[in-house]
Amino acid sequence: MNKPLKIMMVAGEHSGDILAAGLIKRLKERYPDAQFSGIGGARMIKEGFHSYYPMSKLSVFGLFEVLKHLPELLAIRRTLQQTILNESPDVFVGIDAPDFNLKLEKELHNRDIKTVHYVSPTVWAWRPKRIKKLIGSLNALLCIFPFEEDYFKNTAVPAYFIGHPLADQYKQHDSTSVAKKALDIGADTPVLTMMPGSRMGELNRHSLIFLETAEKCAKKIPNLKVLVPLADESSIGLFNDIYKESGIQLDLIIKQSATASMIAASDMVLVASGTATLEVMLLKKPMVVAYKVSALTAWVFRTFNLLKAPFVSMPNLIAGRELIKEFIQEQVRPDVLAEELLRIYHESGVSDSMVEHFDDMAISLCRDADLQAADIVSRVLNGDIA
Repeated sequence: MNKPLKIMMVAGEHSGDILAAGLIKRLKERYPDAQFSGIGGARMIKEGFHSYYPMSKLSVFGLFEVLKHLPELLAIRRTLQQTILNESPDVFVGIDAPDFNLKLEKELHNRDIKTVHYVSPTVWAWRPKRIKKLIGSLNALLCIFPFEEDYFKNTAVPAYFIGHPLADQYKQHDSTSVAKKALDIGADTPVLTMMPGSRMGELNRHSLIFLETAEKCAKKIPNLKVLVPLADESSIGLFNDIYKESGIQLDLIIKQSATASMIAASDMVLVASGTATLEVMLLKKPMVVAYKVSALTAWVFRTFNLLKAPFVSMPNLIAGRELIKEFIQEQVRPDVLAEELLRIYHESGVSDSMVEHFDDMAISLCRDADLQAADIVSRVLNGDIA
């Protein structure tokens, strides 16, 4: 009797949990008896995944934030590496989290364990020398944006563009009026959705500024409803504390795991950079992007010229030009953000042009990514990809 396949994975944050859960679901269709374990989040666990550590242990961002947690992160990686070697899985799939996964993948690959990395490290944006860590460490690199496969064409990295799972997920979505009705909001009620981030550091840096921005918008837009989708209960608790301490009064709805419905119900979105900008783009809503890192992280980036990409938001990177306004660090001020949101709200030509471009980009990303990812992992398992 054949032993069941062992597939081990590591996802480091909310977006990776979504990608991995979709992949697990597709792999289970091919390998019903397969065992899945490693480090993952709630969606992966729901698919039968066994997580050795809470995924939140890896959800650390920013140079100095990582340094603060480095001893624990290194200890987790050492222990997990030994566990993986003991388990001897048929394949290891690292989902994003490159600072944690790339070294782990290299060590495993050197011990003859097949390795796949899902989501290209942003070597095209910063720290391009990381490409050396990819060469000879992977059987396959799964790219979710078309420009990434092109970037790796003249290298020894086995890169495959599979499309983006969110593009498949959001291919069909509610109209604005239907989404508003589902949230008990009148069809003519103006709605601003705010997405201050999924990490605690992001919430601490963005929440008050976003609230002050919404307050300014509410003074100019009568009956403005403000929606805030957040990842989990701890995020909601932190945001609520900041809201109460601010003394700001808004017509506010805060919900957990309601990102798509709250974006769909919006007339405009204020969003921290990251996967959220892609979600807003795929749901075809006009947006303004704002992002702050810690002062120390910003100083290091500027001093050593680490950031190579011209933009921070995925829609602009995919388009190769500025479709949406990005405000970074000192530019992230309530008056500046409110002015741009009001411009989007009142000038239909601006928002219509943005949404038209979003439609074209969404089509280019829609490739049934979960299925394509499972295909490539299967080819690695079968030895069709060496």
